[in-house]
Amino acid sequence: MFNRILVPIDGSPASLKSAEIAAGFLRKNCAQNVTLLHVALNPQETIQFESFYTRPEYPHFHEELLKKIEESANRILDQARIRFDPDMQFDTMIRYGPPAETICDVAQKGAYDLIIIGNRGLNKLQRLLLGSISSRVTTLARCPVLIVK
Repeated sequence: MFNRILVPIDGSPASLKSAEIAAGFLRKNCAQNVTLLHVALNPQETIQFESFYTRPEYPHFHEELLKKIEESANRILDQARIRFDPDMQFDTMIRYGPPAETICDVAQKGAYDLIIIGNRGLNKLQRLLLGSISSRVTTLARCPVLIVK
């Protein structure tokens, strides 16, 4: 039995399947708490946006951009929410930062005892060029990680 399960959601089919598996854990009383997490890159920390933020003619650009990112994150989380029964209790959260590091940081600070993460199925070249978030989470996490294909 798991007390706390963290499920990173990026909208990919594998991440949505992760949500289904987490819902199954709740349904079978194999988990007490599930949190769906969407990690977005913080545009303020992205170098190409930095000079744009400091321009006086765009004073509200940052707030508008964050609002759009949050709306997008909620749409992605909505795709995962529908995998749960209406009477199931679960949490959702949006965080900003590098995905793998943010997922592991949330897992550690929240004392999660399992991460269920989707594997997007990158080919060898894509993994070499882009890296795999699920592989990095497996390396960095201090709790067990279940990778879903």
